Amino acid sequence: MKSGGSLLKSEKGMSFISGKRRSLIWLTGAAASFLTCFVLESRLFLTVSVWGEPSPSGLITRGILFALIYGMAFEQKQTKRRIVFCTVPGFLMAVMILLGLRYSLNTHIAESWSGIFPALLILTLLFSCMMCLLLLLPSVVRKKDAGNHFFRSWLIWMAFSWCVYLPVFLAVYPGIYSYDASVQLLQLFGEMPLSTHHPLLHTFYLGVCMKAGEYLFGSYQAGMAIHSLSQSLFMTSVFSFILTRMKQRGTPTWLLGLSWLFLVANPYLTIFSFVTTKDVLFGGFFLLTFELACDFAADPGKFLKNPFQMVSFFMTIFFMCLFRNQGIYVYLFFAVLLLCAWSLVCKKNREKTGWGSRFILFSFSVTAAWYLFSGPIPAAAGVEKGDAREMLCVPMQQLARVYTEEPEYLTDSEKKYIETLIEPDALKNYVRVNADPVKSGFHTEVLSEDPAEFFRVWAKIGLRRPETYADSFFMGNWGYWYPCDSQYWISYILFDGAFLEEPYNILGITRNSRLPVLESWLREISLVPAFQQIPILSILLNQAFPFWLMLVTAAGVWYRKEHRGLLPLTLILGYWGTLLLGPVTSLRYALPIIYCVPLMAELFLLGRTCERQSADI
Repeated sequence: MKSGGSLLKSEKGMSFISGKRRSLIWLTGAAASFLTCFVLESRLFLTVSVWGEPSPSGLITRGILFALIYGMAFEQKQTKRRIVFCTVPGFLMAVMILLGLRYSLNTHIAESWSGIFPALLILTLLFSCMMCLLLLLPSVVRKKDAGNHFFRSWLIWMAFSWCVYLPVFLAVYPGIYSYDASVQLLQLFGEMPLSTHHPLLHTFYLGVCMKAGEYLFGSYQAGMAIHSLSQSLFMTSVFSFILTRMKQRGTPTWLLGLSWLFLVANPYLTIFSFVTTKDVLFGGFFLLTFELACDFAADPGKFLKNPFQMVSFFMTIFFMCLFRNQGIYVYLFFAVLLLCAWSLVCKKNREKTGWGSRFILFSFSVTAAWYLFSGPIPAAAGVEKGDAREMLCVPMQQLARVYTEEPEYLTDSEKKYIETLIEPDALKNYVRVNADPVKSGFHTEVLSEDPAEFFRVWAKIGLRRPETYADSFFMGNWGYWYPCDSQYWISYILFDGAFLEEPYNILGITRNSRLPVLESWLREISLVPAFQQIPILSILLNQAFPFWLMLVTAAGVWYRKEHRGLLPLTLILGYWGTLLLGPVTSLRYALPIIYCVPLMAELFLLGRTCERQSADI
């Protein structure tokens, strides 16, 4: 009895100690929460509040939320590996928040570095604790029984999708004639020289739709409707295909439902399915490429022995590249990193795997096919080559920034060269967040005459003013990595069209809505996005969210040692890298990686490695 009583007493003591420790942990979490709010919102360290103008209710809500995050994270048993995989992403997120805050407000956020460091440390701690909790999610998410009826499931998803798409089509009937469509059709109808500035495949697709409408129904309006229906049908088919494959892999019903809501019921993505921009179809093929890249990474040897999968992968990459030249650079980035990983594995295991040489041949075939259809064949048909200035948005903005805001750092010869390179009127129209005004006055022929001189002047000025160059670079792309705010260039959708004036709109395309009430609502949310006022949606629907999700997914699969899961993510990273070099931050440019959000969530929560095989159709 005494022995039993001692044991009971010992167990009670352990319970008391455990409870006391837990109380201490949660008190520490509360203290950390108070410190977080104090440093980030008191304006004693930073000149602005990190989370916007503080209000009593907002402070209380954030304080409780932070205390919960810290308390639950501090309760977890930590290992060196987990600490590393939480701290590194946490630090990167903290840096992006502070840099994004600085550029979104276009002002300095601290008087000195003594204010930046405490904020950086606190944010790193906060995001590291969030990562700690996120890394626990895959252990509690369970797959369900995989479905077997592919075609029936695909039809069901299509039916659900068109319950959303049909009303939107009627609201924007015959479609959203916007962005570059008018200019592309001017080229196709002979009013302007045909060039590869816009993807030829997309230009011909627009023309075929318009001609079909004119031939079948005697109206280019009908042609616009054919374009809207065919493009939206393709996108819903792709989304339904992705959702069906996710279901076949045993993805939980709740994640499938959220994925459908994100891809189909999301009004911003739905609107874009009826817009005449190449980014929509490019995004569809990019999504298919990412899906098949996940299959490839799961088992490269098996994938390359399957002719159907090989042909499917080839065609999705090929069309992705034809709808945007960025596609080939993104794919080659993926291919090179994959081959590097393959060589490292072979060296480590001291053996060769047979799929490496087959993949090299496959990649060469893709590249050769893209080159033929984007270079020699158009040139033989008399199609003009696109302007090289499209690839130089970052350096031209940096030169224009120094010229307009810091001319005292330029020599007379450098000023003269910049004025020869860029029209003076274009330099006067310089804005920090959009390269288009400067690009419109850029003389490519000056660059072509002496490329070495251009890069010499650019590099010389950059060495003299590196901080200005860096500032110009980040100012042009902060919307792709800062998820807490949006700007005009980010959220604006050309809902009512573009280039609709008479010299451009030669086909006379006009809006003739069949559901004007719904059209009015869609217009309102497009021009003034309401989601920005809703805490969770403002993050999920921000075009920076895919990059953050990619960062979390990479950390998760690497932490679980599912290293093959990192390979398809290089497609996301590669395309995101090209966005940083673009002329402006725009929602339509980010569409391809936004479409991939459900697959990245699945990859993070469930994995796609050899141990967790993907389903065959």
